[in-house]
Amino acid sequence: MHSIPLIAGRALIAAALACGALAAQAQQPYPSKPVRVVAPAPAGGGTDFLARLIGVKIGEKSGQPFVVDNVTGANGNIGAAQVARATPDGYTLLMSYVGTQSINPSLYKSMPYDPSTDLEPIAKVASYPFVIAVNSSVPVNSIKELIEYSRANPTKLSFGTAGVGSGGHLVGEMFNRRHGTHIAHVPYRGSAPVITDLMAGQLQVIFDTLNTAGPYIRAGKIKALAVTSETRVPSYPEIPTVAEQGFPDMVISGWYGLFAPRSTPAPIVATIRKQVDDVLASADYRDKVAAAGYVPATPQSGGQFRDFVNAETKRWAVLVKDSGASMD
Repeated sequence: MHSIPLIAGRALIAAALACGALAAQAQQPYPSKPVRVVAPAPAGGGTDFLARLIGVKIGEKSGQPFVVDNVTGANGNIGAAQVARATPDGYTLLMSYVGTQSINPSLYKSMPYDPSTDLEPIAKVASYPFVIAVNSSVPVNSIKELIEYSRANPTKLSFGTAGVGSGGHLVGEMFNRRHGTHIAHVPYRGSAPVITDLMAGQLQVIFDTLNTAGPYIRAGKIKALAVTSETRVPSYPEIPTVAEQGFPDMVISGWYGLFAPRSTPAPIVATIRKQVDDVLASADYRDKVAAAGYVPATPQSGGQFRDFVNAETKRWAVLVKDSGASMD
């Protein structure tokens, strides 16, 4: 009989113990410890709002806290890359948005992760139209009038956005390209100074979200012309859509979704998806999301959400190309 060398024997024992520990962990109900949810955007925005809202609701039912970690920088790429490189065990998730998943791949020549292969789509949680609004002194009250006024006054109008390559920037450039207008783009660092300058008359137009612009619209400080959705937003029923004004080519929305690192075990992904679906079905969630100016999502299968993200990536790639925007 041949004896096993001491070092090799210890290695075999260590491997066996490791396999046993992994098996024991796999048998534990998920989640059995706190879950980190990375929001690749600053606190107070839509990504942060939805991550905290969903995290709290899942945490209440699961008995484990879902802790939101705001990791900002590079239009969301830094936070998303952290999750893409994380251990695929369900304890690091990404609450992300159209920018990191569908816009950035065309905006950046080099990405620190591949959204299509490094992240597992779990669930779409909400979407949002853009609102086209103007300074109250601009003499227009509809999309048609804005187009006509811009064509007649090609140097008078400018629109501000949260930055180059942001959804608002791309939608604004799409508006110019499709309607022969000449509204100049002015990039800012974030939406807050955009609204300030719009109210002050330094800017004349915005293509932004209702979460950002809605309170100022309701206060009568800026004038909303349309939302870019097919139907009116229930929490802002007074704002007409671009489609009903005769511009269905301007129907476009942003969205938010939950992702996990690639290779996260299918049973854990299925558990998280079921937890999110339960949240999406709750009246409290739907009411809070709608009140914030978003459209709550309805449950989808993982395959449906993946197909949606892929289609969105192709759609926004065209807008990025047409805008000429680049971050490299």
